[in-house]
Amino acid sequence: MSSTQQEQGLDRRLGLYGATMVGISAMLGAGIFVLSGVAMKHAGPAAMLAFGLNGLITLVTAFSFAELAAAFPESGGSYVFARKVFPIGGAFAAGWVLWLAYLVAAALYALGFGSFFAYTVLVASTALGSPLTPPTWLGMIVALGAALLNVGLLLRGGAGAGNSVALGKVIAFVLILIPGLFLVAQSPAGTFSQNMAPLLPHGFGGIAVAMGFTFIALEGFEVIAAVAGEVKDPASTIPRAMFLSIGVTLSIYLLLLFVMLTIGGPNDGTPAWSDLGQRGDQAVAIAVQRYLGPFGGVVVITAGLLATFSALTSSLLAASRVSYSMARDRALFRPLARLSETETPVNAVLLSGALVCGLVSLTGDVEVAGVTASLIFLLSFALANGAGLLVRVRAGKVGGYQAPLYPLLPLIGVTACVALAVFQTTIKWQASLVALGWLVLGGLLYHFRFRASAERVSAHAEAVNTQLIRLRGRTPLVLVPLANPDRAEALVWLGNALAPRRTGRVLALAVARYDDEQDEAAQGVEAYRRSSQALERAVAASCEVARPFEAVVLLAPDVVKAISRTAREREPEAVLLGMSQLDSEHGTKLLERLLQGTSSDVVVVHSPVDWRPEQVKRILVPVGGETGHDPLRARLLGMFRRYGQDVEVTFLRLLRPDQDRARATSELHDLAADLGYGPAQCELESAEDPAGRLIERSRATDLLILGMGGGRTGDRISPFLLRVAHDAACPLIAIGHPQ
Repeated sequence: MSSTQQEQGLDRRLGLYGATMVGISAMLGAGIFVLSGVAMKHAGPAAMLAFGLNGLITLVTAFSFAELAAAFPESGGSYVFARKVFPIGGAFAAGWVLWLAYLVAAALYALGFGSFFAYTVLVASTALGSPLTPPTWLGMIVALGAALLNVGLLLRGGAGAGNSVALGKVIAFVLILIPGLFLVAQSPAGTFSQNMAPLLPHGFGGIAVAMGFTFIALEGFEVIAAVAGEVKDPASTIPRAMFLSIGVTLSIYLLLLFVMLTIGGPNDGTPAWSDLGQRGDQAVAIAVQRYLGPFGGVVVITAGLLATFSALTSSLLAASRVSYSMARDRALFRPLARLSETETPVNAVLLSGALVCGLVSLTGDVEVAGVTASLIFLLSFALANGAGLLVRVRAGKVGGYQAPLYPLLPLIGVTACVALAVFQTTIKWQASLVALGWLVLGGLLYHFRFRASAERVSAHAEAVNTQLIRLRGRTPLVLVPLANPDRAEALVWLGNALAPRRTGRVLALAVARYDDEQDEAAQGVEAYRRSSQALERAVAASCEVARPFEAVVLLAPDVVKAISRTAREREPEAVLLGMSQLDSEHGTKLLERLLQGTSSDVVVVHSPVDWRPEQVKRILVPVGGETGHDPLRARLLGMFRRYGQDVEVTFLRLLRPDQDRARATSELHDLAADLGYGPAQCELESAEDPAGRLIERSRATDLLILGMGGGRTGDRISPFLLRVAHDAACPLIAIGHPQ
């Protein structure tokens, strides 16, 4: 599937207001409510500086996010960016870590909601004259209930769910701030300076610790990128929505901290920061109640509940979209990519919700959850800044928005995020352990479960959208040994198609058989002249399609050794051979030697000398259940799709009577879907003689694409392949992949 095809499932329903509210919903309130007390505990009055520095890091990173999201407006956030610039394995690692970050953040906000609910019970019971200390399990039960309620909201409302809650949260903060700023203005002279002393009670190290705990409070703007596939006019809307959400949130945070530190302390002369630093996730509620009385208590409780609830909504939304995007690329379980009738990734929402509930039950520690989420988000932000650098280097300006001060800003972003992440590993060792365990689990799942399908989807995406090859920093080289002049044009055409314009190169190789120890000099000159005939035809073919031409001429006694040596030296992605005698003993031995002497993919064209690729209208792809050839097969099919829109492709699975038909059907349909085809292009047949049946089917097709088999020696050229090559009624392309 191409990127365009993949994104057709999600409706672009979010304008500037909706996208901004998604960011504000994720950013505003939850972090300041849950972690402001922690920040004051470690940094004292410099908690404002800690939040401000985190805000600067966030703002720098937002420029990279805005540029990347505007250029690649697909749901999935940092995972999408990683998929554009890294191989699929690296993209999986980025998406896997980002998924955990959103899950942990959602668990943190669920725990915060439960804590605020318990505090509400305490305040309400005290007001009624019967103080009731809620049991510890009440907050946990409420947190789980909030997570489940959010799952239901997302299943019904999609990306816009929770926007009304976010608006209510902004209003609540305004009701807290405006009276607070008025009271600060009316406070006695020197009140602020008295509460700000000492400014650095724990030194600059305390600021760094506070930054590590509270970075998660500035996370959330990137959720807009995670739902970019649902944003209208993304090139314009996404950057503005990101900067608006950061500006609104950071302004409110700093103003609220200023008010709390000035008039939020007790009346016994204790500095506000010292007292509030011991109040944990209730610091904001206690401070506001002190300077606004019962009204402030009601408003702050309302704001706290709305803040944690809406942040939980946004984090769970982003987690589901990341897992949906990964599953769409076959880097996670396929069912997660399914959409409901309301175009919502139901299974991704359900699984993410279940994992959040599990984390809520197992964690219970706000500090550990906060540091873990902050650590992982810092790594993902560093990745986004790095991706912004790579995209500019490899492809230039590719979107409708370009960040200023390139490359200074992304370099600062990478450095700051990595430095703070490294420091965070020393704050809570449990956070590093959680991240490491998740990475190990992901690595095992990818290697044993997702790698094959993810690599073929990635290879097909590159074949259809050749820009991906350039973005990923690859310059594929196709080595084309030439001997027969009549085959030169077809092989050069195929080589140029496998190595697309502006991204790859074709190297023609002419080997003239000449032994300098035994042959006369004149024989070498004559051998060169014969080889130059094929090169002349190849040059003409390249010039016809306006492609650069590069060639190497070798005089060598052993053609296969010369080809193998050139392949080892040049390290091509593929070696493309034309062989009319593949089914002969000589041709088989030659190919076996070549397969053993190279680590490159091998593509063998077995056809009449006058065959041309543009003659192909029907392709039959026999599939035996192996996966090693899938990326190369995907590139070939994508190549024909790119150059011949009317080519008809049929995937054929031939089964013996004792084979599981249901499983084979599922595997065949999955393969076809991964390569952009549907069940209509799939056929299963039972055959006692699969080779004979395939030969019979070859009479009604223009080309067979067939794998060579597994292993490195002996069985690469199987009897099945030789029989089909000998008797097939159409040309055949045999593909081999190094094991």
